[in-house]
Amino acid sequence: MSKSILVKVQDDIARAHTLPSSFYTEDQYFQSSKEKIFSQSWQLIVHKNQLQDLTQFPFIFLKDFIDEPLVLTQQNEKINCHSNVCTHRAHLVCEDACDKSLLRCRYHGRTFELNGKMKAMPGFDEVENFPTENDNLTNISTLIWKDFVFVSLNPSIDIQPIFNDIEHRLQGYEFEKLKFDSSLSKSYEIEAHWALYCENYLEEFHIPFVHKGLTQDINLNDYETILLENGVLQTAKCSHEKDAIKLHSQAPDFHQNMYAYYYWIFPNLMLNFYAWGLSVNIIKPISKNKTRIKYMVFTFPDVNIYSTDGADVGTVELEDQAVVQSVHQGIKSRYYSRGRYSAAFETGVHHFHKIIALITKS
Repeated sequence: MSKSILVKVQDDIARAHTLPSSFYTEDQYFQSSKEKIFSQSWQLIVHKNQLQDLTQFPFIFLKDFIDEPLVLTQQNEKINCHSNVCTHRAHLVCEDACDKSLLRCRYHGRTFELNGKMKAMPGFDEVENFPTENDNLTNISTLIWKDFVFVSLNPSIDIQPIFNDIEHRLQGYEFEKLKFDSSLSKSYEIEAHWALYCENYLEEFHIPFVHKGLTQDINLNDYETILLENGVLQTAKCSHEKDAIKLHSQAPDFHQNMYAYYYWIFPNLMLNFYAWGLSVNIIKPISKNKTRIKYMVFTFPDVNIYSTDGADVGTVELEDQAVVQSVHQGIKSRYYSRGRYSAAFETGVHHFHKIIALITKS
């Protein structure tokens, strides 16, 4: 059994030190994070328009890390999530996305309703006290926001305040018109600890040094970091009015030429809102030395996502990956233990570390 994480981060950023390098390099911290952090988190699984007419959608909750087989079911426009493990002998029940009215295990023929309740089981006529509630598929917590489907194994991290903040600030943003673009969506694997990727995302300090194209498109003097409950918001304003997000007149930033709203949701989700649409980064741990980045793009109709000045999201993504992988190499050095925060530019990183310290001490 892995030991529990025990890290401390001082509240006063001007006095605080960053997480110790052991958090990134030692197995006990990585293994403990499965239950302490990720099993309690909400994970974005899919957008409803990706489900189309499917009634069954199997997936693995954090594949290669937690590896929990689950299935989304859709009936009368209601989406539920269940364990995808047959309650008879643990065969996977649904192996392929499909449009069928029953879940059927192909091992011994046990069937389940789309609500997870066991319907029938051949060969069990003489079994006493059967079936019971334990023969139904376990229901898994789901949350649907703006047609995005989230799932949690043990929900204890409240992310609703972040959604409330998005809806308040992005009044007029046409969420209903967003369409998933499979041609622009990708998956990457990088040699780096998952938290290092999040830390890089949570500060603007590196932007003028790493993202030359992006620096030309935004006004760094107006860049702002806002700390939220279980999240962080970073806002950037345009250098060019053509790149501004269209907002309702009642939105707080109406007429402010907002270039982007960068929302990070603890522990591993980034929602990046632009004039052309939304990009999503889901940071999925594989090992303490490897991370999978699921990159999803949702665009508005007839809007140009491409940029020729090096500020396009694809270029920025690869620039970020390069520095994160370099940090991962450096974090293992015997000559590095922990650093200090920039009180002006790293409040988001400090907030992230404080959440880790808080959620893992219990």
